[in-house]
Amino acid sequence: MSYVDYDNQRRQFSFPTDVVTAANHDAQKTLHDALIAAIDDVTLGARDFEEFVGDREEIRPLVAAATASAQVNIEWVVTYTDDVTGAEANVRIPTADITDTTLFAANSNLWDATDAKWVQFVTDFEAYVLSEDGNAVTVQQVAYLQ
Repeated sequence: MSYVDYDNQRRQFSFPTDVVTAANHDAQKTLHDALIAAIDDVTLGARDFEEFVGDREEIRPLVAAATASAQVNIEWVVTYTDDVTGAEANVRIPTADITDTTLFAANSNLWDATDAKWVQFVTDFEAYVLSEDGNAVTVQQVAYLQ
């Protein structure tokens, strides 16, 4: 998927998921949409592009993000581990919402894992994203990076 910031810059990111088949399409689409909504809750950018194989969605015409705080170089770094192998991976999500101070642990650039938006994000992320080996994952932390 891709987000656009206030200055009309784009940044893409992706994560592995189950292969979409006729048998699991609807369930995977539901999980996909839930994670996209959870990502939207913790970012400020304008969603520019998302792809769900079998259901590609492009949001056009392009409209820049509404707030100057939305910048593609302000990112959430989501660190997660493979539940079977323990392998660690991360994904960088652009246009992190740093204006919502409830998303952060006190005096930190780390998430407040008890915040309702993060609880929802973790639920949706772990339900949909797989490791590179195709195993379930567990979110370890989210950190703000600029």
